[in-house]
Amino acid sequence: MKKAICVLAWVLALCVCLFAADRLTRRDDSERKYGPFFEEKQDIDVLFLGTSHVLDGVSPMELWRDFGVTSYNMGNSSEPLDVTEWVLRIAMQTHKPKVAVIDVYYIDRRVDEEWMYAYRHLFLDAVPLSPLKVDAVRATLPKSEWLEFLMPFSLYHGRWEELLGGTAERNVDCEPYMMGGEFRIDRAVVLPYARTTLADESEQPGEQALVRIAALCRENGIEPVFIAIPAPVSEEEQMHMNRVHALAGELGVPFVNLFDVEGLVDFDTDCYDYLGHMNPDGATKITAYLGQWLTAHYDLTDRRGDAAYAYWNDRLALYEAAREAQWGEMTLLDGPVLTNPAPLVE
Repeated sequence: MKKAICVLAWVLALCVCLFAADRLTRRDDSERKYGPFFEEKQDIDVLFLGTSHVLDGVSPMELWRDFGVTSYNMGNSSEPLDVTEWVLRIAMQTHKPKVAVIDVYYIDRRVDEEWMYAYRHLFLDAVPLSPLKVDAVRATLPKSEWLEFLMPFSLYHGRWEELLGGTAERNVDCEPYMMGGEFRIDRAVVLPYARTTLADESEQPGEQALVRIAALCRENGIEPVFIAIPAPVSEEEQMHMNRVHALAGELGVPFVNLFDVEGLVDFDTDCYDYLGHMNPDGATKITAYLGQWLTAHYDLTDRRGDAAYAYWNDRLALYEAAREAQWGEMTLLDGPVLTNPAPLVE
């Protein structure tokens, strides 16, 4: 019996040490971006989910400042829609929003593309271990990757030199007070761009995920909204996204295709890189439009006068100070950018 107790104690101590090392060696990007979501005690009424175009294009703090709407930017780089479905499933365990805004940019991407694996750590590393997390890993990753995502110490154990030497790099320019958004500080020359409203005739890999996401939302009393955030992408990529017009009509889901909002953003001034990710000016314009559209179409409570949400103003003060310090002299905005949004409902 004494030997058995000693063995059990040794195994438990080993497990504690491994989990402690696991937490210590992880990059902090995931906690900075998603930690506030899991820690938030008050209701979050809107979730924005999807790719890096959501990550860089929507600012929850400006949505709070101008409309009093509580929201969180769950966007992640290179996120296929099959993964977005699991992000929503996991998110609903902590916060069940009134509206879920789903980016359709990667409707043409498969879930099994290996180069996307690294980006999935950004979300999954912050998710507490649970049966749902295990299901998400099993559903979206090959078996050879399961251990790495369920216990990332297997990936990060070689970071001691990086940590001790202070050379750790940031993979996302996000701070906790940004509620999932990030700053990309630059103004770039973008790729050549021509708008097309034609739609691809072939079914795209992410379409069935969109169908499941819409059903999942409605089963849980959440209003689904599909969105396409403008970027100077090829006509082929636009045609893939344009398929969503017909699909959204079949499902009865609004599709806010911001490519069709003339003058909303200026690709010559509002992009941080040549791929068309938004800099702070572009994000301000898109957020203002979405704030008007969402409050016009859904019963979203203005919580700015609610004492229970007073600490959101503390976050806003930190956000505005950071935006001014990092971007203030570069901004081309000289006043309010709110416009009167068209219905854009199919």
